[in-house]
Amino acid sequence: MTTEPIPEALDAGALLAAAAPNVSKEALANIERWLTRPEYASFVPEIADLIARRHWSDLDESFYTVLPFGTGGRRGPRGVGPNRVNARTIAESARGLTDWVLGTVPAGKASIVIAWDTRHASVELSRVCAEVIAAAGVTALLFEGFRPTPQLSFTVRSLGASAGIVVSASHNPRTDNGFKAYGPSGGQLVPPLDAEVMAAVAGASNGVIPSLPLEEGLASGAVRILGAEADQAYQQAVVATGMTHTRGARIVYTPLHGAGTRSVPPVLSAAGFRELHLVESQASPDGDFPNVAGNIPNPEEPAALAQAGEMARRLDADIAIGTDPDADRLGCVAKRHGHQPTWAPLTGNQIGAILCHHVLSELMTSGRITRDTLVLTTAVTSPMIGKIARSFGANVIEDLLVGFKYIAAVIESLPDPGRLAFACEESHGYLAGAYTRDKDGAGAALLLAEAAATDRAASRGLWDRLAEIHKTVGYHCDLLHAHLSPGKDGMAHVARMMAGLRERPPCRLGGLEVTLITDRSDDTIRDSTGAFLRDRAPTSDPVSGAEIVALRPARDNLLVFDLRGDRGLEAARAAVRPSGTEPKCKFYASAWTSPRDCSVSDKDVDAVTAAIREDLLRYALDVA
Repeated sequence: MTTEPIPEALDAGALLAAAAPNVSKEALANIERWLTRPEYASFVPEIADLIARRHWSDLDESFYTVLPFGTGGRRGPRGVGPNRVNARTIAESARGLTDWVLGTVPAGKASIVIAWDTRHASVELSRVCAEVIAAAGVTALLFEGFRPTPQLSFTVRSLGASAGIVVSASHNPRTDNGFKAYGPSGGQLVPPLDAEVMAAVAGASNGVIPSLPLEEGLASGAVRILGAEADQAYQQAVVATGMTHTRGARIVYTPLHGAGTRSVPPVLSAAGFRELHLVESQASPDGDFPNVAGNIPNPEEPAALAQAGEMARRLDADIAIGTDPDADRLGCVAKRHGHQPTWAPLTGNQIGAILCHHVLSELMTSGRITRDTLVLTTAVTSPMIGKIARSFGANVIEDLLVGFKYIAAVIESLPDPGRLAFACEESHGYLAGAYTRDKDGAGAALLLAEAAATDRAASRGLWDRLAEIHKTVGYHCDLLHAHLSPGKDGMAHVARMMAGLRERPPCRLGGLEVTLITDRSDDTIRDSTGAFLRDRAPTSDPVSGAEIVALRPARDNLLVFDLRGDRGLEAARAAVRPSGTEPKCKFYASAWTSPRDCSVSDKDVDAVTAAIREDLLRYALDVA
């Protein structure tokens, strides 16, 4: 480490000399670029400050590589450098998406909708997008305030826009922000379109990116502001997905300092729910998420909903619900009835099962389930969802890749998108109806409130409904563990784990035999030794049998292990995949019983499921 004095002047040569002994050669090359090229001139003081304070680790992390523009966009910590979210990396993203649009739509007819959430810098970064888009001759349609991601998807479709952008990092830590890209269908881009946009972003990453000041864009009409009219159209579409007229539930809601205040309360109010109680301490839009446990606004985490759950206990509410900062995911704490009622969090799979059951029950009651009715879910979501669908006579596709964009691609490919009854993924994403092409926290809140009201009228609760579901399809336990591999070498460690699992797959997990391994990176099915058995059949419409061509190029770094049932278990499953946005691996485990088999207790199923998950994690770490 250098002990040389740090130059006070912003002299590129002196700054580089000070940094050279303390950062990697990759980082130094990018630091030199940002210190000497005119397009980065505004960032020089910030780089000089990091050097002056000898923040070598921060510099190396920020400059050693370029923040990847992945299949959904960019997401990461805010800061200076090519590996951070800042005005430059967002401008590159916006210009790349715009160039892609201009390759398909004439400039005079092209438009891009821009939404943003409550995170720090979201306002500024959304304006950067608008200014870059307008400078390229494309109309920028900018929301006047923060809005939910599913509203962006809806608005792209309702206005016939060419693309959409959400400035958000979803439920990531407060240090982060990001850029999500949407196509003209309102869904995030699937292969090969995502690769086309990635290439366009890479092409836009050299040189000065033209920008039209926002005020000039507004004056000329190159930038238009979206407000109440767009809100009303979206909210009416969500309310129209309601299934019942029962409205007697008492509900607690928290937006976790995010954009959900613009969707969930208006939708529930318009739908007729009168007992909605807001967690005021978490209602203000605040990118620090100050009153959320650990400042982590993720409704998948029970701690994030602790205040809402406590408020539900005090008010004797039926449910407490919460959405993440861009309000596309929903978590829930539900009342358990008994001599002494308790309030406990439901997992994403349990919420999905309850919502699927609610939707299909009401469709069945009204005679609206047909031979075409369709339920969609992913390869790592609980098998409960498919079993519930089939129990009502609905069709199901339950092996989609992780990411709601694949659900959206199926909906878009259907001659009649109205066939969709329900779609979900285990990470707390839900959708009923085809009004949007993304998961929707407000739509899920409406359906869950309806289910709670229906159950309250029958003197029961959501946990009682879940128990009834288990009687019909068998008891299911589904667990997830996200193993973080932080730092510069984190992604490499994750890659080693996946490579090791492919080269030397486990033959047993949780005491159960591995029977098949499905590798979604090449769509092959192998035995427990890794020997090739056959190619995976293409995903097809279960009614017509026609292949869903839009999914043909789709691949993912996902391994699924089928396990033979034993000791009262009907079967089990495990899966592992790297996160698409962070250096971590997600380990999934599921085990279940036959609905007619009472030879094994729920606790025993839970224990086996936990053992499967822990064995898979331990094995992956050993072979990395």
